[in-house]
Amino acid sequence: MNIKYSLLILFLTISMNTLSNISNNPSNWYIVTDQVMGGKSELKVDVNDGVFSLNGYVTTVNNGGFVRLAHSPKNVDKEVKGIRFMAKGNNEIYEVHVTMQGLRMPPWAYHSSTFDVNAEWKMLEINFSDFEKKSGVSSKLRPNNIRDISFAGYGRDFDVDLQVKEISFY
Repeated sequence: MNIKYSLLILFLTISMNTLSNISNNPSNWYIVTDQVMGGKSELKVDVNDGVFSLNGYVTTVNNGGFVRLAHSPKNVDKEVKGIRFMAKGNNEIYEVHVTMQGLRMPPWAYHSSTFDVNAEWKMLEINFSDFEKKSGVSSKLRPNNIRDISFAGYGRDFDVDLQVKEISFY
């Protein structure tokens, strides 16, 4: 293999990783709950050694039913195929939500995919092609048009106990 080819591959790899990574910096993540619309669900997030620990509960009382830990990635490469992360938790089903930039009707329209966890760490890779459009009209899921991505407890009464780490696009 010649040196120019090797440098090109190295450059492309660095560029893809730079443009396609989700920040694991806790200050770049934020909590959203149904309390923004009168719900009663609660979420607390702690970060220790790169592990995000989500604890709380989802309740459908008062038309509620969700908690999310969200992040707004920057410069997502259009060639990204999905999201990869490690997770463990309390034998519940959780969701990854993706909200697109631009017009959404209603404003909370999103795309989602589910994943389940147990007490053991497992690596999960979810292809964007496996996400379903939810809640009305939203633009097509194109990686370079992602507004935010989040880990969510959604749609039913349950205790949230989820840990995630090593979050990235692939």
